[in-house]
Amino acid sequence: MKGKDLLSVSDLSGEDIHLLISDAVDMKARGWLSSLSEKVLALIFEKPSLRTRVSFEVAMRQLGGHTIYLSPAEVGLGRREPVSDVARVLSRYVDAIVTRTFSHQTLEILASYSSVPVINALSDLEHPCQALADLLTIYEKKGELDGLTLAFIGDGNNVAHSLLLAASLMGMNFRIASPAGCRVQQGILALAQDYATGSGAEILCTEEPHLAVSRADVVYTDVWTSMGQE
Repeated sequence: MKGKDLLSVSDLSGEDIHLLISDAVDMKARGWLSSLSEKVLALIFEKPSLRTRVSFEVAMRQLGGHTIYLSPAEVGLGRREPVSDVARVLSRYVDAIVTRTFSHQTLEILASYSSVPVINALSDLEHPCQALADLLTIYEKKGELDGLTLAFIGDGNNVAHSLLLAASLMGMNFRIASPAGCRVQQGILALAQDYATGSGAEILCTEEPHLAVSRADVVYTDVWTSMGQE
């Protein structure tokens, strides 16, 4: 996985996710205090962030690295400076770029011109780091992932997209209850169904919350209006 972008959960395999969770559990138990020594991480956030930004900054510090936070006013992705130029310049100074953008397309352009890994800290399409953190929590609480049933009640948004893909890769049954007009994108659903065929997972999309939560092992809820879409 070294040197790879993480724009979508689809950039990972089930084996990759299993390895990430295993490493995270190990690191929480004993720590890897110098694994990112002298590495520099750039943080570009077009949207506000509390938990995500703090998580990356604290993690880099605990692992021996450093972060540089670049505000929207300083960068102006695609406005003050072309996204391609930002990618090329940062690639000469830092070891990786974490980006929270309004548009997933901006993220893809940044990654295409960057020579260092780009990590999605939330876009309008996905939130892969959130999904990975959630799977870690579920694993810590349940001791397994394969065969569990995860119910999601809420908008079929970026978080739902990433959870759906991750669950399908890991053999977790995924049920989502959303009203018409708030469902997951068909392209994401089709990809997840393809993953589910290989992992043995089952997917249910419904408008009835009680159907989603019935006999579920984990119930997950989220906002109806995503950040930036108020």
